[in-house]
Amino acid sequence: MHDSDAPGTTRRSIVKTLGIGATVGLAGCSGGGGDGGDGDGGSSGDGGDGSDGDTGTTQNTDKALMWEYGFPNEEGAEPIWKNAFTENYEDRTGQAIEIGRFSYEDMRQKFLTGARTGDPDAIEGVLSHLTEYVKAGHLESLDGWAEELEHYDGFVESALDACRYKGKLYGLPYEGNGRAFIVRKDILDELGQDMPETTQEMHEIGRMVNKEVDGVTGFHNCTKDGSVRAFQEFMSSVYQFTDNLYVPDGDSWKLNIEAEALGKILDDYYYQIYAADNPVGTPDDLGTGWQTNDPGYINGNYAFIECGTWLRGWTSGENIDSTEEAEDILDNKTRVTHIPRSEGGEKGTFLEIKPVMVNSHSDNKQKGKQAIAAWTEPDTLEGMAEDSPGKAMTPVHEDIESTIDNDDWAPFTEVFKTGRALAKIAWGPVRQEFYPLMQEVAYGRTDPYEAGDQLHTALKGLESDL
Repeated sequence: MHDSDAPGTTRRSIVKTLGIGATVGLAGCSGGGGDGGDGDGGSSGDGGDGSDGDTGTTQNTDKALMWEYGFPNEEGAEPIWKNAFTENYEDRTGQAIEIGRFSYEDMRQKFLTGARTGDPDAIEGVLSHLTEYVKAGHLESLDGWAEELEHYDGFVESALDACRYKGKLYGLPYEGNGRAFIVRKDILDELGQDMPETTQEMHEIGRMVNKEVDGVTGFHNCTKDGSVRAFQEFMSSVYQFTDNLYVPDGDSWKLNIEAEALGKILDDYYYQIYAADNPVGTPDDLGTGWQTNDPGYINGNYAFIECGTWLRGWTSGENIDSTEEAEDILDNKTRVTHIPRSEGGEKGTFLEIKPVMVNSHSDNKQKGKQAIAAWTEPDTLEGMAEDSPGKAMTPVHEDIESTIDNDDWAPFTEVFKTGRALAKIAWGPVRQEFYPLMQEVAYGRTDPYEAGDQLHTALKGLESDL
């Protein structure tokens, strides 16, 4: 993801740092402590130069070339996942494969400007890249071919849907997560309360926390202007009312939500949290992002937050007050559930998926397809789970077991199945309409239902421009 600053975590560093179960993982889709995505359904980090000794050019035109930034880059460690992939590819083709490694930002730029040269043959990336590459004419449709793969039927359907553009399949998923509600179960037990399922229940319990639990605030969500996480949290609530905020309408897009639903979301998750007479959160947190949200929960400041799987093993670093206390909260005092629903809403959440894709300009398209087949084959994904368990906490394939080793975190797998990926549109204009109205409500300057009407009108006005 583009806004991630904290490092991801592999099995080796987890075991070394935490000394807890070998299947515990941190970063996974979104990188430890990061902003949880690039806003277009993407995941994992963009930081660093992405260099591990491989180059991005091929010296042997008979070999397939794949660009990636998914493999762990832990110097001196056995590359379990990478070895599983290369061995799988060689079994399929009888040849080795070249691998070029770049940061996601560099990879995106290089592919957008250079894909027509034919290199690389296959590419790994984040979901927003898929949209850009399709629009640029750089991706090969996988329909027909993909359905013949032995492991095709095992993919989670929502993960496959995320890799489609206007009905055509342009990638295969290999990693994903869905946003969930993270709860201090010890505080609920102390107050004699059940897990909240509705926003009304969440508000009532959160206000009870504020009154009766010293040093803990009921709820935090992100209200920073321009924060990718703030928009993703908003979309998690949108997906309780509709599968897609926009749906295709000929050559355009059509808004697919009612103004009243937008008003309910703004009321339940912004006005009641910060602007009401008895707020569920604290107004002191207004204008903050994931940098307050995630470590704030880990440090014991909040009873409830929304977050992804990367939170599971984030127990050290400059933002964490005490590793021992963080481990206790995450291992013994946390439970995961679906995000509370507003009235009239159903289970749904923001979904992140990472795909692998084939260059439409490649002279080795069949080898490119074999590369993504090998990348997504269950044996390779098992190697990923062993090497980087955080990436397999919510598997995209039914033959892969979740690496979650704590029953209280296991519901992440069910939350993931209710996730919806962002439509393949230009989301910048949508965000620009959302942020000021969200803040107007959170700061108590505008009635949430009036803001919902305004947002609905603004989003409808974008239909022909997306």
